[in-house]
Amino acid sequence: MEITIGVLALILIIAIIAFEYRLFSKPKEEETDPLEAQFKATQKLSEEVQLDIENYILKANAADQLLFKDMTFSNYLAHMRKTHNENLSESLYERLSSLELTQSNTVFIIKSLEFQFSALLQMKTKMELINERYSTKLALIKSQNRTLRQT
Repeated sequence: MEITIGVLALILIIAIIAFEYRLFSKPKEEETDPLEAQFKATQKLSEEVQLDIENYILKANAADQLLFKDMTFSNYLAHMRKTHNENLSESLYERLSSLELTQSNTVFIIKSLEFQFSALLQMKTKMELINERYSTKLALIKSQNRTLRQT
């Protein structure tokens, strides 16, 4: 039962995040360049995920805790920052904007950005679940401490 609720909650979170990003990352009416729109949306999501990880590290003192099997939160954050600077920086965007790209190059870059966006969205969801679990754990500890003080 708990697993079913957890899976449903995960699906709901992913759906809400996907809806929000589709709603807010659409280009403005005068902005019709799909490459620019995808780049900016991916760039923004990357910055948000980095901030989510940084905030979690600070609040949970989790710099040296494992995020993945062989990578700590701080190592992953450093990797994300490096990757962001290499692939999603403003200077790269400006260079990309000044190039005259072929249609096939544009499509390739957009697909690459969509892949990055999808991976970032999964990481954002993972961080939201980790944050929720941490908050629940803190609430349980506080409740147990209150119970112990009352006895």
